[in-house]
Amino acid sequence: MPNANVTTAEDDPSKAQPLSDAELDAAFSFMLDALKKTHSSRSEAESQGAAQARLPLLLAVSGGADSVSLMVLCHEWVERNKLPISLSVASVDHRLRPEAADECAYVGKLARLRGMDHATLVWDEEKSHSNLQGEAREARYRLLSEHAHRLGCAHIVIAHHQDDQAETLLMRLIRGSGVTGLAAMRPQQAFGAVTLLRPLMAFPKARLKASLNARSIDWFEDPSNQSPNYMRVRVRSLLPVFAQEGCDSARLAATARRLQRADQALGEIAYGFYLRHIASEPGRSLSVSLTSLREQSDEIRLRLLRMMIADVVAPAYPPREEKLMAIDAALGGEELLEKRMKRTVAGCCFEVSAARLWVYREPGRNRQEIALDRPCEVNWQGLYSVKISGAFAGDVLAGERLDIVLRPLGEDGRTLLSKEGLSFPEQGWSGESGPKGIIEALPSVWCDGRPQFVVDWPKVEVVEDFHVEFEEKHSNFDANETLE
Repeated sequence: MPNANVTTAEDDPSKAQPLSDAELDAAFSFMLDALKKTHSSRSEAESQGAAQARLPLLLAVSGGADSVSLMVLCHEWVERNKLPISLSVASVDHRLRPEAADECAYVGKLARLRGMDHATLVWDEEKSHSNLQGEAREARYRLLSEHAHRLGCAHIVIAHHQDDQAETLLMRLIRGSGVTGLAAMRPQQAFGAVTLLRPLMAFPKARLKASLNARSIDWFEDPSNQSPNYMRVRVRSLLPVFAQEGCDSARLAATARRLQRADQALGEIAYGFYLRHIASEPGRSLSVSLTSLREQSDEIRLRLLRMMIADVVAPAYPPREEKLMAIDAALGGEELLEKRMKRTVAGCCFEVSAARLWVYREPGRNRQEIALDRPCEVNWQGLYSVKISGAFAGDVLAGERLDIVLRPLGEDGRTLLSKEGLSFPEQGWSGESGPKGIIEALPSVWCDGRPQFVVDWPKVEVVEDFHVEFEEKHSNFDANETLE
């Protein structure tokens, strides 16, 4: 059964006041602004239709005190202010604890009592125990994002609060993070095609529990939140010690907000350089003058490297700063202006040729081949949406059935096309031609052992009545942020 009585000396609802309506209105207001901004970007005709519709918003609710309070308080905010918002609720069952199914069912009951739809999303994939928490976190956000897409929803509300922010700051400090890491979690964070919203960041967990107690609503306690096996739990136990020195969770959260201001200013400087100097190359690769890059300060160069990785391979999490610093150091040698260099990090190749830095997806990294037997739309490694339509299988090439595969072009494909007299178009590059690895990493559709469609190589498209469309997808995260 739910347990509403587990507390610590730092987190005591009996000594905390429930959140007031005025506090909640102020905290939640930015979400309405975000929803309106998203929907106002549609075409005029769509906007006119949306004006009569309710704006969709997905709440991520696990059954713990923080997320249950998010669901209850957000619903009250919408009803109290008669807002044109349609709330949906989703819970993730990671299949790591047998109790999770009951917790999701309890959340569903609370949601339906308030007229909200509820879905339980199950992570039933094979699990590795080497980084179980990290894999579970990545799966959770992926499942929520996919469910939001099905609902036509562009925003997911997460229940992170002030204590979470304080813990995150300390964890990043222990790991030696720079400004970006120490800025911790933001109220709004892009995650692919959706935006994560965190309206409870100004409130400690004790006040969230007090708000539930005032409404006689129970919640579940996850036993893993008390296990010293996890770094966050160990850091949480240190918060009372910091509080005795006047550094409580509120002050730590305020420090994170100040660092966010500094981080934003540095990010704007890096982004300005990015727009002016970094060129888009075939297959989502990039290039930049090595001299121009070196003229930037250390901090800006590291941010630029991180941003390039985000655009080229869209990883779930940005690489550690130590890896970026190693790449930056390798780019510092004067001899590189006349010679070549190649390094890899986070699935990206950094190659210097003719005083220019080229950044592209590592061709042999996580080589993926997808067999296709019908018209479909395929997500290619989070980078492209690949739509295949038209004549297919027995209808292609005089009735002969084809083996159709989506895969990287590879060295074999590049060599085959070269022998057939097909060269990559010169107009595809900024300046002189780039490294061969860029071409080999291009996603391609093969029919019976020959590449027939290759991204950014239009001459290869030779099969009539068989259509392939590559549409670029967004990165998985804001280039300077990580998920918690």
